Amino acid sequence: MSDYSYIFDAFGKSLKIFGDWDPCLKDICSWYAMPPSQKSDQPEFSLEISGVKSEEMERLIPLPGAEYKIRSGIMAANQNFDFTSYINGSRQWVDYAGAGRIMIDYGKGSAVSLMCSKAMLPTYQKYLFADYALDKLFTSKGIFSMHASCASVGGKGIAFTGNSGAGKSTSAFALMQKGMPILTDEKLFIFKNAGYTAGSVSDIIKVRYDVLSKFFTAKKECQEYDVIAGEHYLKLGCSKKSSWQNRVPLKALCLLEQTGELKTEIKNVNPTKLVGGLFPVTITGASLQYKEAKFGFITEMLENIECRLVKFGTDMEAFAVKIQELAETL
Repeated sequence: MSDYSYIFDAFGKSLKIFGDWDPCLKDICSWYAMPPSQKSDQPEFSLEISGVKSEEMERLIPLPGAEYKIRSGIMAANQNFDFTSYINGSRQWVDYAGAGRIMIDYGKGSAVSLMCSKAMLPTYQKYLFADYALDKLFTSKGIFSMHASCASVGGKGIAFTGNSGAGKSTSAFALMQKGMPILTDEKLFIFKNAGYTAGSVSDIIKVRYDVLSKFFTAKKECQEYDVIAGEHYLKLGCSKKSSWQNRVPLKALCLLEQTGELKTEIKNVNPTKLVGGLFPVTITGASLQYKEAKFGFITEMLENIECRLVKFGTDMEAFAVKIQELAETL
């Protein structure tokens, strides 16, 4: 196996990703769209992804006792994998039986993902052993993920959240078709500086064929990264037109509500109404300290940015016009 080492700029902080697990690391620079970091010494985050024999796993990443188990279940990937999560102090473990194991040390800003087989397809490996670990590491540095889509409208970030099926992806793609770059259709990172900044680490989105045929009809609009079980993974950053953006000042958060009507309406809304769309999806398994920090961050953010209720109509052109009008007022 080859040795890989990359240092990325993750929202102004240096991130080192390294190891010898070829299925994950050989094209990690295509999976992520973070620029290279100029800080080569002492990265603020580190993630190792390496391969080991199954019998070595327990020695290299031993699991804590059963009293530290917080969750278990089945993760559906290209096949079903039993998983178990543990928390003990500032460390977290996730074990995927027959695939690999993750250990995250929040205090040190480091994570190790060890793979013991190729049973899981590489794209799923990146989601579960790279993306998940980075999500947790970012939390330890005040960079929080939110289950939301986001577009840059006239240089202003407008994010969309809501219950499953509310139209988060559809809203982003509709704006993208009108020339407004999107950051993500699913997972948005937010951190505080002078105001609030929204960002994304990857320009890859996952769409079904019906969405592909509706919003991505031009052959050269994006590059197809992978296709699994009828789902298309598209890389937006390779398109000639600017359809993806790394980060943008976040100016508004919109709660989507599908109406089935043609027209879109935008109304003022009490920020507390958006909490239901953000929780509990955005509060995932992590140490209590960082779970509380994330709750406090999002609660404070909702009090300091514009919040709107978007009664999402079926006319995508009219929807895009309404969002542009909203951006002009921010």
